Amino acid sequence: MGLRNNFRPIRAAITAMVGLIALPFMDRTVTANEQTTVTWAVPPLVPAFISANGVLTGYGAATQNWFISQLGDYNHETMEVPLARLLAEMRSGGDDIRCCSTLIPTDERREYISFANTVLLHLPISVVIRSADEAKFKPFLDEEGNIHLDTLMADDALNTAIRIGRSYGKLIDHYIRRFRDAPHITTVADDAKLLKLLELNRIDWAFYFPSEAEYFRRSLTPDQQIKSIPIAGNPPLLEATIGCARTPAGTQAIEKINQVIANNPDMPWTEFYAAWLSPDDRNWFRAARMHYINANQFEVLLAPEH
Repeated sequence: MGLRNNFRPIRAAITAMVGLIALPFMDRTVTANEQTTVTWAVPPLVPAFISANGVLTGYGAATQNWFISQLGDYNHETMEVPLARLLAEMRSGGDDIRCCSTLIPTDERREYISFANTVLLHLPISVVIRSADEAKFKPFLDEEGNIHLDTLMADDALNTAIRIGRSYGKLIDHYIRRFRDAPHITTVADDAKLLKLLELNRIDWAFYFPSEAEYFRRSLTPDQQIKSIPIAGNPPLLEATIGCARTPAGTQAIEKINQVIANNPDMPWTEFYAAWLSPDDRNWFRAARMHYINANQFEVLLAPEH
């Protein structure tokens, strides 16, 4: 299926990361010296950040902790903050170094946030199905294995459900508006219910981020086997990164983070995200990641020297 085939997983030094999976929820100090403190703001976003018993786990927490281990010039603490409050605090300025490891850069945010080069790679929202039903969906796939929503959502033999009030992005939202009154498309109030409906055979497919679907599967329907199908028109990967409030100290921290990124071109921390995917989706991600890394390294070689 396109990039799903002929991949070669990046053999990063994963064993060196084992001790980084759990991230203490508050006041994680890396060094004993009195140093500048970086406050890592953690928005409620599963499975990137999962808070339980005062400890943060999830791929975002593990990625954040990996970078903390590389920034020994600072003390570090973490604090749970809703995204809206975090952005407001970053906009207000101040002397503190306030950062977040899962931000998507926008033109508006760049006015008050300094962003590092790409850190996180994610698979985009996809069509999630029961693995055993893969053959049912082949008529809707193109030669690259991407599914076409116009024909899929028009087929009243395949039922689905949409989460009320959720935006799935411009592409998907366009088709939802077009087909939302169709009798084979219902609505639910909670994303978690979609996996349960899939297990009960009440729907045939659902929209999810692949990592999100796997999180709900592990939590609610552990015996169910699922698979994600990429949507035609979506990018192969979504990018996010670390951002710090745009102050002199925050910008300096981002410069150090960019050096860490440059020193690790194979992006070994992205294996934390891969661990939150189903086996099929993990293969898809690793192939897409390899393509992304190789393309970026090729662009570096072509860049003019200054």
